[in-house]
Amino acid sequence: MEWPVDVALARPVTQLPTGPWAYEIKVDGHRTVLWRTEDSVRLQSRTGRDVTALWMDLAVAATSLPPGVILDGEAVVYVADDDGSARISFEAAQSRALSGPRRARKLADRHPTLYRPATK
Repeated sequence: MEWPVDVALARPVTQLPTGPWAYEIKVDGHRTVLWRTEDSVRLQSRTGRDVTALWMDLAVAATSLPPGVILDGEAVVYVADDDGSARISFEAAQSRALSGPRRARKLADRHPTLYRPATK
């Protein structure tokens, strides 16, 4: 596979299609394709942009994957609520995605990212 890849985007429908389809719950994160190469990890946005510097915590964690793995999924940020529980925060993910690399590192320290691969 060659960098970047086109990703299939969800679309609303009024009726579920029949046939060999897979369905999954929509989570509020940032669509990210994770590429584990022989010597590095790269992260691609849904538009094909290299966003590795914005999600370095994911890139570092993904070094444990074997080379050649390509995953399509969501970069998801959890934040703590006042009662101690955690919830997915699109706002926190959006802040990270719109920041620069230096600010992204600071945001990662406060709210680390989890990667939720798409299911098949």
